[in-house]
Amino acid sequence: MFRRVLICLMLCAFQVEAKYSFAPVVKKVMPSVVSIMTEAAKDTDGADVQNSLTFFDVNRGFIGSGFIADNEGYVLTNRHVISKAKDIFITTSDGQKYKGVLVGFDDVLDVALLKMESDENMAAAVFADSDLLEVGDFIIAIGNPFGLKNSVTSGIVSAKGRDMNETLFDDYIQTDAPMNPGNSGGPMFNLKGEVVGLNTLIYSEQGNSLGVGFAIPSNQLKPIYEALKNTGKVVRHTIGVDLKETVYNGNKALMVITLIDENLCAQNDLRVGDIITSVNGAAVRSYKQFQEQTAWTTPDDVFVLEIWRDGEKSEKQVKTQAIQSNMKNVIIPSGHKIKSGIYYKKLGLTINQGKISDVDEKSEAFMKGIKAGDEIKAINGRAFFVADDLNFYIQESLDEHETLKIGLKDSDGNPYFVELTLQENTNEPN
Repeated sequence: MFRRVLICLMLCAFQVEAKYSFAPVVKKVMPSVVSIMTEAAKDTDGADVQNSLTFFDVNRGFIGSGFIADNEGYVLTNRHVISKAKDIFITTSDGQKYKGVLVGFDDVLDVALLKMESDENMAAAVFADSDLLEVGDFIIAIGNPFGLKNSVTSGIVSAKGRDMNETLFDDYIQTDAPMNPGNSGGPMFNLKGEVVGLNTLIYSEQGNSLGVGFAIPSNQLKPIYEALKNTGKVVRHTIGVDLKETVYNGNKALMVITLIDENLCAQNDLRVGDIITSVNGAAVRSYKQFQEQTAWTTPDDVFVLEIWRDGEKSEKQVKTQAIQSNMKNVIIPSGHKIKSGIYYKKLGLTINQGKISDVDEKSEAFMKGIKAGDEIKAINGRAFFVADDLNFYIQESLDEHETLKIGLKDSDGNPYFVELTLQENTNEPN
């Protein structure tokens, strides 16, 4: 009897092990995974590569990973894998080697698109809907850690929506699947064999895996791939404002804290303090989601925003425009002779080079959470650069009988927004 039970348990264990083996998935997806090798960078230009997940081999050069995105031989990888490369070589999982040509790259999210020099029909991976991923789901990562080709590791989705404070579009998938130098640009698969992410970063002081890795989600990757394939570049769009997440009437909302492009904002009738509660009839989900939604529009697309201003609701049709690398609103006031510091005492703030160095504990600013070490990023919706501008903005608010609207970042880099009530003060400062 005992022997029969033992045999039964052994058979059950074998069935469970077979059921949860990753081998069928790996066999299915491996033909779409490639290794990428570039000529060794010079010592003077290799720092950005050497500090990444790209592996450097003295004899072979820089080694990374990638995957074939369609059967024409287009390959997705990280931009830092091929940064400053003179020659690119792509090797498929069966050992076939091809010359690679750079089609284009996206500096914002560290993505590059290559084209294999071949007329062959290539085995391509399939994109998944990364929004369907849930924390705890199994994933598989394939790449070339330390140059060891076709290495497979597995783990789970540890978290979603990780912001590494690198760009406005950070939305990484975090995983505990081991990744090491050489895994950069490799695919992350779900158990259906679909690409859910592009392995890009690890958290490590030594450069080796500590079980904290990050991948760009496939839903971010797909529009980048399409833009690079069709035009060779990535152009994102904006409605010309900076926003912060807030709650309004018990629901998620976005508040306008800075007018990045005043002309576009005037055209769209957007003002500092406006609260956005829905986009095209759908409730606001998050700042990141809104950024992604507006990024992939065209200037002809129209967004319908539900906006609350001074307690009144309205709907506004707004247009977008391409984000320029130098897009910023530098206001240098002229012709305003305001005595320096005359209103600082009223604010209760001591400001040095845009940073708060002291806050009067009896001031409204202190009561509203402004702290020493916080940095002023915008005043009255416009970028704040020099201390003399503050006097102009204060006088502007006084003249228009409005609050002083200040956009700040705390010492952890988190943005927040404060409105301060001003009163005329004709006394000279001490």
